[in-house]
Amino acid sequence: MKTTVYTSDKQTHFIKELKDVFSDIKKSNFLAYQMTKRDIQSQHRQSILGVFWILFPVIINSFIWLFLNGSGVVSIQIPGGLPYPVYVILGTTIWNIFTETIQSPILSVNQGRGIISKINFPKEALLMAGIYKIIFNLLIKMIPIIGVMIYYQVVPSWDIIFFPIYIFVILLFSFSIGLIITPLGLIYTDISKLINTGIPFLMYVTPVVYAIPKSGFFKYIFELNPMTYLITDTRNSLVGLDAQYTLYIIILSVLSFVLLSIGLVIFRKSMPIVIEKIGG
Repeated sequence: MKTTVYTSDKQTHFIKELKDVFSDIKKSNFLAYQMTKRDIQSQHRQSILGVFWILFPVIINSFIWLFLNGSGVVSIQIPGGLPYPVYVILGTTIWNIFTETIQSPILSVNQGRGIISKINFPKEALLMAGIYKIIFNLLIKMIPIIGVMIYYQVVPSWDIIFFPIYIFVILLFSFSIGLIITPLGLIYTDISKLINTGIPFLMYVTPVVYAIPKSGFFKYIFELNPMTYLITDTRNSLVGLDAQYTLYIIILSVLSFVLLSIGLVIFRKSMPIVIEKIGG
């Protein structure tokens, strides 16, 4: 077994560290798969409804807004003639993917607290296990999307081929942010509480359940939110509408790759300190 020695040397050779990270990710792929399989089985073994709980947040959030719109409490106009149930279910599903992914690094390491200080293994395996669970949940969440599109006879255009790319960018962007804040989030629980409080608020300045305002202060706030562009074009790729923010998506993709690289190195360098803090 490879022995890793941590020293007090504060110099970090970024490229070398990044290569070591990807090498450990490759080596720990099987371990990550086994962790994912174990977690999914244990999560649903004693649950009567099983994978339904993966869909539950999306369904509840969608029904709340469908009820508010249908009862006339709020009046929401959707551009492009898209049925509101399709708009809101697609929006809440994509948003749920974002929120789940941004919390994944912290949750994955927290779930491994019992072994990270006792067993020597690449800690990147915990991150990979979190990603595998996100992909599994994503496949389940596609079921109501397909169902509502069939029911309302929404026919996708050839732009649907870009849907996996948009989803990949959302996963990359949100995971990168979550990874960078993970070391502090593991040491200070305030970070996790802040995320849990702030993400629901952020949803209301994102075109998840209603469209971007045509003018005013909130239009400006929506345009400052990167998720506005990702949510809009991801949904458009499924419902036959044209992409509106291709350039922004490309910029976000490049930025996300940079953030991911930085986050992986920060994670690797900080884990000895984190293990000492949470293990003590």
